[in-house]
Amino acid sequence: MSTSAAGLLLDGLVATKLVPPAQDPRAIFRESLIAKQVDDARHSSVTAIVAAAGSGKSTLMTQLHSAFEERRIGTCWLSLEAEDNDPATFAIYFISALNSIEPSFARDELTALEANPVRDFDRLFDRLVGRLASVAATGAVFIDDFQHITDERTLRFLDKLITHLPRTMRLVIASRSSLLLQLARLRVSGALTEVGQEELYFDTTQTDQFLRRYHRLELSPEDLGALLESTEGWPTGVQLAALALRRHKGPAGELIKTFSGRDRDLTRYLVESVIHAQPESVRSFLLKTSPLRRMCRDLCRDTTGQPDSDELLEYVGRANLFLIALDRDGQWYRYHHLFAEFLQSEFRRTEPDEYRQICHRAAKWCEANGQAAEAIRYALDAEHFDEAAILIARHAPTASLFRGDHYTVLDWMRRLPPEFHGRRPEILLSHAWSCAFSRDTARAMQISQQVLAELSGNHPDRWDLSEAERDRFELWTRNLQAATHACADDIEDCLARATELRPKVPETEPFLIATLSNCLSYGYFAKRDFERSREAAVAAHEYGHRADAAYLSAWGDFLHGLVDVELGRLYEAERFGQRVQQDSQGLGLGQKSYVAGLAALLNAEIAIQRCDFEKAPNFIGGGRAFKEIFGPVEPQLVAVRNEARLHAHLGHLDLARQILQQGQDAALREQHLRLYFALSIEEASLQLTAGDIAGANDTAQRAKLRGDAADRTGIFRTQRDALKLLEARFWIAEENPRSATRMLTLLQQARGAETRGGFFLAVTANRAVSLWNGGQRKEAARQLDCALTSAAAEFHAYPIVTAGRALLPVLESIIVRRPDAAAADLRQKLELQTWLACHLRGESHSPRPGSITVADVPKERAERLTGREVELLRLLQSGLDNRTLADALLVSEATVKWHLHNLYSKLGVRSRGAAVARASQMGLA
Repeated sequence: MSTSAAGLLLDGLVATKLVPPAQDPRAIFRESLIAKQVDDARHSSVTAIVAAAGSGKSTLMTQLHSAFEERRIGTCWLSLEAEDNDPATFAIYFISALNSIEPSFARDELTALEANPVRDFDRLFDRLVGRLASVAATGAVFIDDFQHITDERTLRFLDKLITHLPRTMRLVIASRSSLLLQLARLRVSGALTEVGQEELYFDTTQTDQFLRRYHRLELSPEDLGALLESTEGWPTGVQLAALALRRHKGPAGELIKTFSGRDRDLTRYLVESVIHAQPESVRSFLLKTSPLRRMCRDLCRDTTGQPDSDELLEYVGRANLFLIALDRDGQWYRYHHLFAEFLQSEFRRTEPDEYRQICHRAAKWCEANGQAAEAIRYALDAEHFDEAAILIARHAPTASLFRGDHYTVLDWMRRLPPEFHGRRPEILLSHAWSCAFSRDTARAMQISQQVLAELSGNHPDRWDLSEAERDRFELWTRNLQAATHACADDIEDCLARATELRPKVPETEPFLIATLSNCLSYGYFAKRDFERSREAAVAAHEYGHRADAAYLSAWGDFLHGLVDVELGRLYEAERFGQRVQQDSQGLGLGQKSYVAGLAALLNAEIAIQRCDFEKAPNFIGGGRAFKEIFGPVEPQLVAVRNEARLHAHLGHLDLARQILQQGQDAALREQHLRLYFALSIEEASLQLTAGDIAGANDTAQRAKLRGDAADRTGIFRTQRDALKLLEARFWIAEENPRSATRMLTLLQQARGAETRGGFFLAVTANRAVSLWNGGQRKEAARQLDCALTSAAAEFHAYPIVTAGRALLPVLESIIVRRPDAAAADLRQKLELQTWLACHLRGESHSPRPGSITVADVPKERAERLTGREVELLRLLQSGLDNRTLADALLVSEATVKWHLHNLYSKLGVRSRGAAVARASQMGLA
């Protein structure tokens, strides 16, 4: 503002309201939002920034103001206060602000106002609209704290101004509450740019930057995530939590877990900045609705008893009092977590009886409206435990047994006093089921034994059961015990119980059949009896759907998918992963649910097996709860192992080992020795792949993995074989190829070895290395080519990659020998071998091929021809002679002739031409 113009300002004006606040160089720069606003300036005339207190509206405004000035766009600024709601005061300040971009216009109007302070402001505002509509200069008018403006004449002026705003002018408005302006036309025409609450919340990176810049705090990723979840990214919430962290003496995570709306700094801020500014009716409404986890108009009206609840809820939303819409239709809302906790604390402190009464009414309303889970929570909040026990008995079996919502059920049981747990067998059984699947198997067995004792004890009338009901509950309890033994990794006991119970269960009990089928599938999978595991998984899926228990169907599909991964059928496994995901979405429990976790685990396993290290992180986070909370052993193993493999691939071997060692510690605490050995073997394996021989030896010594480890009792065949493979890899690293080859040959020749997918690939790839190191280079190339043939169609790369850089000479010998003509007919194998070579060299290479699809091979042909014969049949179409065929397949000419003889016999043909014609008929042309 020029000196002469400043002299024209009327007495009493606060000059600082006409300049933007000074920018703090530490402020988080909202680069994406700034870029969006500047770009939209070409076609948008109005920007509306509407969000709750402490969301960073003014900071964004000052950054946007600077961005416009940097582009040589004229700007003016006006910060409003409550007294500016008078049209005369607003007009004076508004015209004074315009001095920055239209000094002559401002001088004329301010002179007139000084001469005649009492004017017809409607006419004045009309004159302002007319004058501004003719302004040719490019400019932007910034108005902050617009929530103070409610005067009809001022709003009418601004509506006209927006309608007639010249193309060269931009209006940027920030407000805590919804703008009382006619913006619908602008919104439809695309001339309005809106920035809402969610866009101003900090993300993880911004929160980390804020803590470092303002408070010199560095949090671990886990603590940072917990803080972000607690504050929901609300900038002032992050700031107040940071102040508390600076005063806190102990670990940051300790405070973050307890940081809530009761924090004294946060309470003071909300009282002074938010609550005191509200009318008494609004304050009362806020307190009385604070116990509601989510709210709609009917629920608010019935629980608070305030007949004007509709209007009050609308006001709260319009005033941006931390109300978050939960749907696009504006039916359901909730308060920001910290604001809700603050209100609840105040309500409990000042009116404890009314708080409980509100919760009781909410429980009744939710039960009447089919919202059982919320009804139970409100009954517990109200401390109406008799009512809560009745509701839990009615609804817990569905939540726990049928939907796998263990978080919810365990929360109910923590809050229900122990003396109410035994009111009904349904309560105990649901509690035991959720304990079993959340790593508390000892508690699950204790509760199930309590149920059996009650059913056959001295109080037969306690639960008022008929004889048939008593028998049924006993069957359900024994079924639960079989599942508990699976979760405890008592595999033999699980199989024995499930096998004994299955014939006793009638077809009218599909839930029990599905449960027992999952127990059998799990037990057989642990013992690597894949065929029987798959058969039981199919039954679990079928009976789970008959019982309308998506949780059990999802478990069946998860186990079926794991079987397919083990057998190298990754596309089939992917299909089951999609089915588990569909079950998860059908349950509607969110991405942190048990079933969503199963889907994430299976998809992460598939991504890692394909070495799709870009896609894997999308799933690994979703399955992390199995690493920390859920069981049983197999999903825990998948969760820990894949997270470690991802970090090892990224070059963070120390972090990978830390994850594996944490898993080993947890396994020992829970007495899961099978899990402990599997994770120890994985740790040594990753070290060998990375070339850390000394470190791998240290790990092997610590966990006793070498020597006669494979002969110890109490371990299954799969771990004995894994230990033998590990020993062979040590011998390769220790330059003892003869012993390694002998061990790997025995593993290759073991019963069922070729059907064991990834394990067979790993054995074959390592045998290729041991043969190469022992001077048998042609046989080494044939071994690796065999692995490539098995892996190519599914891009099953990870088991081959585990052999490490020592595999590279063998792979390069194949690449040199294989002719281009043959390679064209072996596209999938070529893509895999090229990717492997680049990966093992550590070169940057193109992403994994995305065009690979499962070969469309008719089932009857796939069963008759071997993989090598299918490969040979494809090559015949290129017209290669026997010598070139031998080079392509890395075999001798005599072997080619032998394969051709077998191929002709199976196809019923006598010549190459006839074989090619038959190939065309079979979809291989």
